[in-house]
Amino acid sequence: MVARVASRGANRLIPKISQNNLKILDKYIIREFLKIFLICLIVFVFVFLLIEITDKIKYYFHYNPPGLLMLKYFLVKIPGYLFFTLPMAILLGGMLSLLMMAKHSELIAMQAGGVDAISIARPMVLVGLIGSTVMFLANETFIPWSNRYSEYIQNVEIAGKKETTFVRFDQIWLKTPGSIVHINKYDKVHQTLEKVSVVRWDADFNFVEKLFADKAKWWKNRWIFYGVNRTTMTKDGKFVVDTIPSMTGPLDKTPGDFEKGETPTKEMNLTQLGDLIDQLEAEGRTPTRYLVDWHDKIAFPFVCLIMAVLSVPFAVRVSPRGGGMAIGLVYSLAIAFSYWILHTMFIALGHGGYIPPIAAAWAANTLFGLATAVLLLNAST
Repeated sequence: MVARVASRGANRLIPKISQNNLKILDKYIIREFLKIFLICLIVFVFVFLLIEITDKIKYYFHYNPPGLLMLKYFLVKIPGYLFFTLPMAILLGGMLSLLMMAKHSELIAMQAGGVDAISIARPMVLVGLIGSTVMFLANETFIPWSNRYSEYIQNVEIAGKKETTFVRFDQIWLKTPGSIVHINKYDKVHQTLEKVSVVRWDADFNFVEKLFADKAKWWKNRWIFYGVNRTTMTKDGKFVVDTIPSMTGPLDKTPGDFEKGETPTKEMNLTQLGDLIDQLEAEGRTPTRYLVDWHDKIAFPFVCLIMAVLSVPFAVRVSPRGGGMAIGLVYSLAIAFSYWILHTMFIALGHGGYIPPIAAAWAANTLFGLATAVLLLNAST
């Protein structure tokens, strides 16, 4: 039995459902999707480029760099644009391609032939999985390079700055097997530390001493503490506080150790970020913010799968007549921005320590994934 389908200038024949016919149908849906998807991706990247050019035009007038240098900067930024526009392009491409099929009565013919929304979603699941895999691999390879090199071009080659990484000079915590050190501020120019606190203990974790220095200065390959209050414990358990004008401080760090750049998480892959987390934990610091970002690097690529499947129930439910294409466009943009706002909100809550890091990274995916499953099941009934 054959269902006749009205199409773009030619009639198509879709047989009753079978495994072979489903494979043919999957290929057809993917092919139609790719046509719209590529257009959407190019348009979104072009929009991002226009925004970036508008934002960076001040650099051109202020520093007057060569045109080729500015062109190199924008080309290096393109992988980052592709990374963030890929989910939206998948959502919009899936929804618009299916709506075009509905407009030409192809979806009606599929349903008449026994193809439900879940079967229509099957090729979109494949598209989403491929998109998620591409995003994950890109985030481990090209994206950190793109973010790092674009910052270098902007700050060094265009603006002429010497430093390209953010260096944190205040509220420094250090941990060793026998001590904890807190430094309020490091002055790079004068190589001095301000408000230094050192707590030391022995191998049996017995208190040895606590030092508080108003200032410490690097001199002859060692730190000299000034204005020191030293607290020790006598054998009978009493604390004794001594005031010492200056002394050699028990700090096994050089100025270069404090001047190391703190690489932003967007310029690191999972392995590099994991090494940083291990280092911070070894120093006795709580790397909550970095743990959130580590989980986010795994969770965020799955948005491609969610957006791909989410395009199906909306396209099946929306009427192809009466502004169906325009409604599909509005739905796509509303869904994309809703996800982005929700995901950003949960990440911010995780950075603030209000929710666990893994919950912050996966919350938006979980909510949208459940909503997608419910909508798809309803569309199949």
